[in-house]
Amino acid sequence: MKVVERASSDNDLTRLRRLLLFDAVCEAGGIGQAAIRAARTQPAVSLAISKLEASFGGQLFERGFGGSELTPEGVILQRRVRRMLDQMERAVANVTGHSTPGASNAGTICRHLTDAQVRCHIAIANAGSAAEAAQLLGISQPAVHRAARQIEQTVGVSLYRRRVHSVSANPAGIEFARCLSLALYEIAQASEDLAYARGQLTGKVAVGVLPLLSPRLIARTIQRLRARYPAARVTVDEGSHARLLRELRVGAIDIIIGSLREPRLTGSVQETELFSDPYVVAVRKGHRLAAQKSIATHDLANYEWVVPQRNVPRRTVIDSIFARLLVKPQLVVETSSPAMMMAMLVESDCVTLLSRSQIRDAYSGNEMVALELEMPEASRVVGFTARTDWLGTAIQQAFVEHLVQECATRV
Repeated sequence: MKVVERASSDNDLTRLRRLLLFDAVCEAGGIGQAAIRAARTQPAVSLAISKLEASFGGQLFERGFGGSELTPEGVILQRRVRRMLDQMERAVANVTGHSTPGASNAGTICRHLTDAQVRCHIAIANAGSAAEAAQLLGISQPAVHRAARQIEQTVGVSLYRRRVHSVSANPAGIEFARCLSLALYEIAQASEDLAYARGQLTGKVAVGVLPLLSPRLIARTIQRLRARYPAARVTVDEGSHARLLRELRVGAIDIIIGSLREPRLTGSVQETELFSDPYVVAVRKGHRLAAQKSIATHDLANYEWVVPQRNVPRRTVIDSIFARLLVKPQLVVETSSPAMMMAMLVESDCVTLLSRSQIRDAYSGNEMVALELEMPEASRVVGFTARTDWLGTAIQQAFVEHLVQECATRV
């Protein structure tokens, strides 16, 4: 797990006490009543709101004799602050053993957490120890240890493993940090929502891409987005499903695009199908199999194979093919490198499995041939995965819309 960098670029944007007081003013309808409920002086609440407005660069309340009314920008921030608090309450409810945030005093506990405690806890979970967290944050180890003790006391649950010379997050602490990271992510999203409302048609989309997805599909989607939002920024991170899913669950990336898993994922994430993209047997043009329209599994027994490493769906399909053969084909190369795999196919009579779209879009210049494979395991669906409770910004939602449109042209 890693810190959501876009949520921590400006500490003023995530000062919990100011955001909590902002929420109190929203609930009470005025600074005076909010001050009473929060056991603060009215000037202190007014100052906190003023600093929050300065941080976000806009007025959040219209103040009058009847109280404080949210401005349109205040409404935008309030939605994200409520989502932030929901994430924090859910985090507390999870680690304290309650099934829902409202089943305990999770809200009260959240209002006693400080920005320093939250950041130190996330850093300990990310870095692996309090010592490395101190280096990551640029503060002293005693300060990190103090924050860790305080947040543990506030929550009332053990969050750390303590050894003679180290402190690290235990499983409950890691899950708590994940939810807190998502809470901070909401405030980063608020900044982009506000910028968009002010006519600044920019924003960020963080995309995770799984192996075998055609790069041209992503490139065309980005171009569609840039035609509408020229200042939009997209980051693309290619990696394993396990790593990208971890980063999706902490808010470090917004969506994952690629082959959907069987069985389908449920719970904290949801998958959306885009198009069918089955596995095919890939050989070079001029290969003895290249003239065949389709092949059966027994046709593959006499050829050498280049295969991906284990624990990926494509390798599982290849292993199922081999299990049906009386004579097992020879594995020449086992590699996670697409470039190495393609080099072996071009320079030899080796075969492998690739997706149909990958051969069509990425390797057409290499004169690769796709041979249809007549077996149920060859079926494969491409889609995107997002967090179930994800509320994307206008730019992020536009990226998804353009992705769907681009995929529709491929059907």
